[in-house]
Amino acid sequence: MTKVNFAINSKLEILIDEKYFNSNIQDITEEYIAISIPINAGEYVPLSRGTMIDVVYYEGENCYKFNSSVIGRKFENIPILLIAKPKEIKKIQRRKYVRVPTISTVKYKNIKNEPRTNPAIVKDDEYLKAVLLDLSGGGMRIKVSEEIKLNEFLLVSLTVNKEEILIVGQAKRIIKDDDGRFDCGLSFEFLDSSTRERIIKFIFQLMREQMKKT
Repeated sequence: MTKVNFAINSKLEILIDEKYFNSNIQDITEEYIAISIPINAGEYVPLSRGTMIDVVYYEGENCYKFNSSVIGRKFENIPILLIAKPKEIKKIQRRKYVRVPTISTVKYKNIKNEPRTNPAIVKDDEYLKAVLLDLSGGGMRIKVSEEIKLNEFLLVSLTVNKEEILIVGQAKRIIKDDDGRFDCGLSFEFLDSSTRERIIKFIFQLMREQMKKT
């Protein structure tokens, strides 16, 4: 079994009825892990003894998933749930920027050697369609119809939870497919930490949705 060093105050996410609730570790013993009552957007979820739950545990840059069950409750300044220690743990990711496969439509404009192009001056009809193949906090892979040259810059319009994010990516890898289209690996450039964090949170959201299907 994958070994994990559970730590007090570490973040957990609990999957209940197709929704993830935030929690954290309050105490650890040989018999159980004590966690805060799971919450999502101000909504606490009541869990009775014997309820089976799926848990995602974050340890630094790593992420793990395991099954558990509620074995009791107690009150120590705050209400606490006691969940059984897992018998089996699955590691989800280890790299600094986990890359998640996904298929969706994005828009882009090849700005070539002008990475500092102001997105505000780019008109909607200047964008071309592309297929997003995977995404990470450090880059993405897209498939396009026009030929892209190595090291050219692309301005990509990515929709994250119904909001548009404009990202500049530099073409680091290009492969021409049998269908004549181009598979482009882009490295994000000039990405501020706030935008990168939004992308990383979106990636974990995609991962959670994919885990529901497995």
